[in-house]
Amino acid sequence: MATYWQVHRAVEVVKGFDPAAPPDGVNGILELHNARLFVESGFIPTDVVEEDRKALVVSAKPIERTIAQWFGALEDDNLADMLTAVDWQYHEHLLDLLAGLGVFGRCSGTAMLTALDGAKVHICDMLTSKRLVENYGVTLRERLLAEPDRAELVVRHHLGGGMKKESFLPANFTAADSRTLMEAYIDSAEPNPNYLRLIADAPIDSKSGVDAKLVVKAKRRYGAMNENFFKTTPGVKTGCTVAVSSAQFEPVKATLNNMVIEYTFSQAWLEGTLDFPSVLNNFQFLFEFAPQHGLLTLPAFNGERRGLELAFGINGVKDYPTGHVFTAKDRATLLQTTMYQRYLGTKDIDLEEVLRWYFEEHLLTEYGIAGFVFSPSSQKANYLERCRNLFAEMESIATQFGLLVEDGEIDHDVATAGAEIMRYRTIPSALEGKYAYATNHSEIHTILHALFSDQSHLTYINEDIRGEDFVDLLRRNNVSYESLHEYQQPLVDKLIEHGVVESTGDRIRLKDSDLFQVLQSLNDSEAVAYHHLNTRCRAHVDRMVDAEWLARRSSLLTKAEAAYFNYNLNSIDFANGPKLRNKYQHGIQSKGNGDAQHQQTYYIALRLMVALTIKINDEFWLLDVAIRRQA
Repeated sequence: MATYWQVHRAVEVVKGFDPAAPPDGVNGILELHNARLFVESGFIPTDVVEEDRKALVVSAKPIERTIAQWFGALEDDNLADMLTAVDWQYHEHLLDLLAGLGVFGRCSGTAMLTALDGAKVHICDMLTSKRLVENYGVTLRERLLAEPDRAELVVRHHLGGGMKKESFLPANFTAADSRTLMEAYIDSAEPNPNYLRLIADAPIDSKSGVDAKLVVKAKRRYGAMNENFFKTTPGVKTGCTVAVSSAQFEPVKATLNNMVIEYTFSQAWLEGTLDFPSVLNNFQFLFEFAPQHGLLTLPAFNGERRGLELAFGINGVKDYPTGHVFTAKDRATLLQTTMYQRYLGTKDIDLEEVLRWYFEEHLLTEYGIAGFVFSPSSQKANYLERCRNLFAEMESIATQFGLLVEDGEIDHDVATAGAEIMRYRTIPSALEGKYAYATNHSEIHTILHALFSDQSHLTYINEDIRGEDFVDLLRRNNVSYESLHEYQQPLVDKLIEHGVVESTGDRIRLKDSDLFQVLQSLNDSEAVAYHHLNTRCRAHVDRMVDAEWLARRSSLLTKAEAAYFNYNLNSIDFANGPKLRNKYQHGIQSKGNGDAQHQQTYYIALRLMVALTIKINDEFWLLDVAIRRQA
C-alpha cells in the first residue's frame, strides 16, 4: 500500500529525467534512484498501457549511469557538503549506494563518518551496512565504547529478535568489549528496562559476552527499576478476578470492569460436576483450556499480537513471543486453576488424585489401556516437594505415552533406562497426519494476512466502514466490490479466485464456512486438527496439501503447544521462560519468598499436567472413534 501512493510520482520523475541535466543535490539523485527501482520492478500505475510501460523501462536505464557518476565524484574534500542535506527517508539507500559504488573503499573513516554525522545518519543505521563496518571498524569500535547507551546496539545485535535489518559489529569488537559495554549500561543512570530484560533473559554465551554474573546484575537492576517505578507512578490496574456465585445460573460469566476481567462461576454448576470426568471436562470447556478440536488455547499465537505490539515491542532472538493477550489468558487460567484446586479441596477432592484416576483407572475401563502409572504427591508434602514430584510425574506420563505409541505397550524398565530431558515436540501420535500446518508458501500466508491481520490492506474503506481486520469489516458492514479502493481490489480478487469470499453484487461476504473454519484454525491455533474435521473441511485441507500450502505432521502436541511446554519448563527453545522443570530438578530455584513461590509454581505445574492430560485424552478419543468407524 505504501508504494501505491508513490507510483505516479515515480513515473513523473522518470519521464522528466534528462541525462544532460541530472539533479545536482543528494535528495534529487536518491529520488531518481528510487524512481528507477519502481519502474524496473513493475510498480507502475495500472492505467499505463503496455507500450508506455516499455518506454518507461527504456527511459529508466540511463539513470543508473547518472547515479554512478554522481557518487563517483564523492571524495574526502566534498563529502560533508554533498551529503549534509540528505532526507532521513533516504538514509538506507544512501548507505547502500555508498557501499555498492565503492565510496567507502576510497574515502577515509574520519571524513566519511563526519559527513554521515552531519547528514544525521545514526550509528544504528551505520551498523546495518556491512561494508561500512568492514572499512571503518577501528573508528566504530571507539564510538561504541565511548558511551554506555551504545550497549543497546550491541544487545540488539546479539540478543534482539525480529530486527527489520541485520546489523554488524566491527571485527575488532570483542566479546570482552561487549561485556564491558553492557555492564557499564546496567550501571548507568537511566538504562532502558526493555534492554535490561533482554540481558537478564539472555542465554549464557561466550560470543556475546553474556555470563551468569551479568545476567544476575541485569535482573537485579531491572527489578529495582520496576519496583521504584510503581512506587512513584500509580499506573493502571489490570488483571483478572475469579469468584464463585451462589446466585448465578450460567456456568460462567466474564465481564470487563475497566481493565480487569472478572470471571464468575456458578456454585451450582461446580457442585453438580464433582465426579472425576466432569472435573477434567471443566478444565477443558468451562475454563476453556481446549474447547475446540482438542487444541490448547494456552500458548502464545502470532495472530494475537497486533500491529502496535509487533512494531514497538523489543524481543530477544530466543524469546518466547509473549504479548498482552497471552499475558491476560495466562493470568486467567492460572487463577482459575488455583481457585478450582482450592474449591475441590473443600469437597475433599485432590486434583492429583483425579489425574491418578484418569491414567490408572479410567483409561483401562474406557479404552482397555493398561500400564500407566501416576504417583500423586503425599498429602503431607510441602509445595516444594509437590513441585518436584509433579514435574517428574509429568515427564513420566509423557514418556509412558510415547512408549505406548511406539511399542504398543508401556515397559517401565525401558522408560527408566531411557530417562532424559523431555522434548515435548517429539512426543509421538498414533494418528497419521494429525495436524496440518501452513508451509512457507506465499499464497496461504497472503490469504491469512488479508483475512485476519489488523495490518491487512483490507481493514479500512472510510471512517464509517472499517474493522479490526477484513473478517471483522465484512461482518460489521455491507461492503460492495465497487466501494473498494483501487489498491484493495487485486487482493480481494485473489480471495474470490480461491473461493474464500464472493461478491453478490450488493456486498462481499465469506463464501464457504468449511474453508473459513480451516483458515480460522490456522490463524487462531496455528494448526488444524485434521481428524476432528468433517469431510468437507478435510477436502479443503487435502487440496491445500496438494498445492503445498499446508503440510500434515503427526505428534501429540502441535508446534505451538510444544513451544508452550518448553517455554514453561526448560531452556531448549527459549531464553525468557521460567525454566521450572530445570530449576526444580536441579534444586536451583530462588531461595526467596519461602513457600509462596513454590505454591505458585505448583499451580503452574497442575495447569500443565491437566493440559497434557487433555491432549492425551483427545488422542485416545480420536483413536477410539476411528476404530468404531472401521468396525
